[in-house]
Amino acid sequence: MSTFDVLFIGSGQAAWNAALPLAAAGQKVAIAERHKIAGVCTNYGCDPKIVLDGPVKVMEDAQLYAGKGLSSQFALNWSELMAHKNSIIDPLPGMLEQMLEKAGVTVLHGEARFADPHTVEIDGQPYSAEKIVIASGQRPAMPDIPGKELMKTSDDFLYLPELPKRIAFIGAGYVSMELASIASKAGREVTVVQTSDRVLNGFHPPYADKLAEKMKSDGVSFRFGDRAASVEQGEGELLLTTEKGRKIPVDLVVNATGRIPNTDSLGLEAAGVEHTRKGIVVDEYLRTSQPHIYASGDVLDKKQPRLTPTAVFEAKYLAASLTGAVDRPIQYPPIATIAFTVPRIAQIGVTPEEAEQSGGYAVKPVKLGEQWDFVGRGDTEAHLTLVFDNEGRLAGAAAYSMEALEIINALTPFIALKLKAEQADQLIYAFPSFESTIAGLLRQAQDQGE
Repeated sequence: MSTFDVLFIGSGQAAWNAALPLAAAGQKVAIAERHKIAGVCTNYGCDPKIVLDGPVKVMEDAQLYAGKGLSSQFALNWSELMAHKNSIIDPLPGMLEQMLEKAGVTVLHGEARFADPHTVEIDGQPYSAEKIVIASGQRPAMPDIPGKELMKTSDDFLYLPELPKRIAFIGAGYVSMELASIASKAGREVTVVQTSDRVLNGFHPPYADKLAEKMKSDGVSFRFGDRAASVEQGEGELLLTTEKGRKIPVDLVVNATGRIPNTDSLGLEAAGVEHTRKGIVVDEYLRTSQPHIYASGDVLDKKQPRLTPTAVFEAKYLAASLTGAVDRPIQYPPIATIAFTVPRIAQIGVTPEEAEQSGGYAVKPVKLGEQWDFVGRGDTEAHLTLVFDNEGRLAGAAAYSMEALEIINALTPFIALKLKAEQADQLIYAFPSFESTIAGLLRQAQDQGE
């Protein structure tokens, strides 16, 4: 039976970002993967999505210049875009596998299942390890309704060779809203069915509501306060029926109602690893109920956002911990989140809602859309909400803009490092840029109401 110092179950960002430095430190490392090497982000998430989103952002940016000197008509060719995406994404698993093997990491293909706390069987072949890291991620959840087999998932959407004319998305979280934005910009008829009365729960509600109105103006139909009841195959079309009795004829139904942890096939009971329906339970050192078994990434039962940067952060912490470079508990910094919708919504740190509920903070709105540079690019609806603590330090931010990614990333160091406006004055950025305005924005926001 082969024995390793560290065996990873899963090969995504939460695994390989730890496996490589561990192998470089001289440890005998293996990674077990049942599907594509590199996991969800590379194959079914961030990477393919952002390639498909690229022309969508170009189209929206160009539209903002309508009547301001730019007149152009864009037509998104889905099959060409998909071929372009595939040419970029398809080679990545093989490239990562080669990189891992070159670094000395053993790659094991197959289904991993615990036989006992120290033994993992991969397609029936036993392997033992001193340390085991569960990084098996999550998968799309499917509602238990008649016709569920006719539904597609976000994974399927990202590989559609052709994009049908009429598409229904079930759910209005960030995955659904991102894909709905892409489909809408591609000229498809889009319907979103959502159980609550708003989109993007967890994001700043005024911005989420504003986004829904923008998407409505772009032709997206929302069915709030309702849920999918069944999907039937008709003659050349699908019929989506909701609990309120709505009949929605479409060509494609994409279920995006959430994700569930990949724990059911791992044999966690044989390993004695505690888990819940939300994922694997770990302590502040990412140790499970078995001290030699760790877990990282989206499979964790945790309060932190399940995002690629979070998984990478956890993997790097584990590598440092397992090599003895650190012996402290994991300490998460503020984590930026973004919905790549049209426009984007991004946020980090203390939310305006948390600030108002807990007290001790000042919430300050900033009308970015009135600034000359945002007016210049036509992004007049851009808006920013800043949260300051009682010592005048930036504690949180939320942004609504096609440039929200750059805005929130520029503010991240100020929140993570607890910088003040006067410290921003010590930084000289290229101009013109959002970064070069930060010191002035912070002062302008703090001066409001004084």
